[in-house]
Amino acid sequence: MMASRTFIRRSVGVALVIVALVAQAFAGFFAQELIAEAAILAIFALSLDLLATCGLISFGHAGLLGVGCYVFAGLTVLMGGSANVAFPIAIVAGAVVAFMVGLFAVRTTGAFFIMVTLAAAEMLFSWGYRSPMFGGANGMGGVPRLNLTAIGIDLNDPATFALTVIVLCIVIWLLLELVVSSPFGRTLAAIRQNPSRVAALGGRVFFYRLAAFTASGAIAALAGALKVQHINFISPDLVSWFVSGDVLIAVVIGGVGTLVGGPLGAALLILLKELLSSTFGHWYLFLGIVFACVALLMPKGIVGNLLDFYERRITRVAASRREPTGDAA
Repeated sequence: MMASRTFIRRSVGVALVIVALVAQAFAGFFAQELIAEAAILAIFALSLDLLATCGLISFGHAGLLGVGCYVFAGLTVLMGGSANVAFPIAIVAGAVVAFMVGLFAVRTTGAFFIMVTLAAAEMLFSWGYRSPMFGGANGMGGVPRLNLTAIGIDLNDPATFALTVIVLCIVIWLLLELVVSSPFGRTLAAIRQNPSRVAALGGRVFFYRLAAFTASGAIAALAGALKVQHINFISPDLVSWFVSGDVLIAVVIGGVGTLVGGPLGAALLILLKELLSSTFGHWYLFLGIVFACVALLMPKGIVGNLLDFYERRITRVAASRREPTGDAA
């Protein structure tokens, strides 16, 4: 049964990859920008879903995204450094900040963990809002993109940038699939189900959660570095709790703890935002209604409910095959 669930989940991921690549191949300029935005949000959602694997949900994940944003912008715009050097440094910075915050945050769970992560993100937001070197509330432009012309890739071309971000998202998804299938990932799943039992068996719950939070921070910072390259601008809005809310909505819509649910929810969220904002004035109201309907009708998200439907169907088929045997006896 577990293998079947994994096969279904990965099949959804492969379908998403095919749809993304086909859409990118035939998209125009504006659609390429939307695809790139959706792919960046999908990477961000993967970072949050990795954390959910061990039973933790962050409402301050935008803070880790912001670390990638501000470190990349600071090294390139303010210090005049190379974007190719700033990119990995921004990712490492996200992991370091996540590690330091996690030393305190992962000792808590539930609402307490949510509040600790939210408080950390709001501190970064407050700093960015008042930071004169980054333009404060007005933000700062001129953020460059990675220079990959040496290998024939021009990221200033919207189609090339969108394709590159999609490929990065695919690579991160595949790496996380390996992680969740490893003994480390299975331990994270066990911690989500019953941390007390894992601790009683000698499992170091704190260190596993800290490792997951640190890796999640690195991926979130990567998404942040891509975000500022995409919009060529940085502002405190990138660290606001609205951004944390968006990625949380994406993961919940797709299905928490499924990995592929985050990218699916990210794509649907970007599409819904574009459709609703171009049709209605108070479009956030309608977005909230859609989210409420999904939460009520599909509490485990689209992928989670799909997996549950598959399990119920397999159970019914197995029961129907046993019934004639029982009657014959």
